[in-house]
Amino acid sequence: MSTTRSTAARGARPLPPVVPLAPRSLARRAAVLQARVRVRRTFGVAHEELFLDVIDDTLARTHGVHSEDHATWARLIALVEEHRDLSHTLPACAATANLVGLALFGGLEDHTALTALADELGHVRLARLQHRYGTALETDSRLPLTTTAMRRMLVPRIGRRLGARPRTPALDEAFDDTRLRAAHALLVQGIDRDWTVPTLESVDELADIVANGTIAEWRHHLAMVLADPWSPYPDRIVDLARQVGRAQAAVVAALVELCRDQQVAAADRTRPHPATQRYRYPGGRVAP
Repeated sequence: MSTTRSTAARGARPLPPVVPLAPRSLARRAAVLQARVRVRRTFGVAHEELFLDVIDDTLARTHGVHSEDHATWARLIALVEEHRDLSHTLPACAATANLVGLALFGGLEDHTALTALADELGHVRLARLQHRYGTALETDSRLPLTTTAMRRMLVPRIGRRLGARPRTPALDEAFDDTRLRAAHALLVQGIDRDWTVPTLESVDELADIVANGTIAEWRHHLAMVLADPWSPYPDRIVDLARQVGRAQAAVVAALVELCRDQQVAAADRTRPHPATQRYRYPGGRVAP
């Protein structure tokens, strides 16, 4: 027989439910970081302003994080806590906060921050930071955080979909182009062009990859495109995408075109510049 006496008297009002400690702890730690970010912003260092704004805006939404995402959120807070006093890691913290914001919230502010970071850092550097630091925040080998963020980067006309103020077609196009290039740069991180997977042969296979494929699966198929961007396979994928839908076809065609641009740029970098080439006489002796 238990000797523990109930602390609630008979007929008394029930005690309020206990609030889980994890959300309260995360909210408290995020608030401390926000206060430090805002103090740092008062120093007025121009090149830090964007990065501090992205971190602050992301941490401000702690109370909107769902319980299943608390582990990821805790890792983001730990990352910012670890690097809060080091100026050279601010871009990495901002890039990672943006990746988390895109995956967990996907609001217009997250897409706007993505384009601002891409303009400031360049698509490739931004993608490298998101890949390097974002991978450490993942809770699953299938990289659900990066996969969700990447999918949201590829959604066209996001401003209109999220009810933003009216935008001109030119602004919408530029906004989408920046997001698309950021997604492509993230997709090609860690790719090995020797990767091979069974080729996509049907509309159903492509539709399944588009709807349910992880970023790892996307990267394997993109590796085959990068290995030979002008082979019949990329054109085959684009043709299958057209049968899935207009939006899917536009995204797949744009990714293939960016892979081709990347291949051309890589070839140009390895080709010696005419000014550096030395003329040789018929006998083989190099001219001075």
